[in-house]
This record gives sequence, structure tokens and C-alpha cells, in this order.
Amino acid sequence: MDKGMSMSEKEFEEFLQKQIPITNDIILRVEKFTPSKVRLGVELKTNVNNRLLAFGGSINTVMSVCGWALVFSNIISHDADAHIVIQKSSIEYFQPIDSDFVVECELINNEKRERFFKTYKQLGKARLELQVVIKDHQEVMVRFRGLYVVFK
Repeated sequence: MDKGMSMSEKEFEEFLQKQIPITNDIILRVEKFTPSKVRLGVELKTNVNNRLLAFGGSINTVMSVCGWALVFSNIISHDADAHIVIQKSSIEYFQPIDSDFVVECELINNEKRERFFKTYKQLGKARLELQVVIKDHQEVMVRFRGLYVVFK
């Protein structure tokens, strides 16, 4: 990838399918892919448990991927070859999910973003803590917190 390259939602969806193969099984669609927000739509039918509710492992996976995608959407313009890993995560399930769902992660704090870039430029590594949610209208159904590490 070229430095400074940006991707459309469709291009990023294809990139995910190649780079993170489990996303093919989860059947997700990238609805929004920007440095300030990533939104992924997920089909319930391939991610169900024995009660026909969303399987917790699939939820955890797609939320982890959503946070990773937001980090990627930010770092790609600074270093397209950077490595992104998750160092720590936690998840809280507040309600069962019984239909297709949307996973969202936002980074609207520009100060946090600039600190992240400054640290990466100075040290060749940086951390970014993100929150990812699944909502039913405005009510949070699932909350995921992930600490992502980016390094050269």
C-alpha cells in the first residue's frame, strides 16, 4: 500500500476478507470506514448460538476487528506497513441480540489522535484505547474496550 492511501468501504471490506480471513465466515459489511468512525454491519444468520441469538464469540471477534479497523484507518496515512495488535480487551453483554446488528467505533477526540501520532513518530510505537459498541437505537447492548498497540 502507498503511504497516504485511503480506501473506500468496499475496498476495505475486500482488504479485511484477505487479511483477516475469519471476517469471511462472520459475513460482515463495511458501512463506514473513516479515521473518525468505523461501522460494520453483521448478519445474524451465520453468527448464532443454540438459542438463535448472536454468538458471544462472533460478537467479540467483530468488535475486536472494528476497533482494529479504526486504528488501521488512522495509521495507514502515517505508516502503511505498521503492525497493529490488541494488547488487552474486555467486553460487557447487556442484552441478547436476536437480529442483524451494527458494530461502531469512534475516535472523535482529536487531541487523543494527535497524541497517538506524536508518540508513534517519536517512539515507533503507540497505544490507542478504544470503545466499540452495539446499540439498539440509543441503548447499548454490548460494550467492548480494547487497547491496541501499533509498532513499526
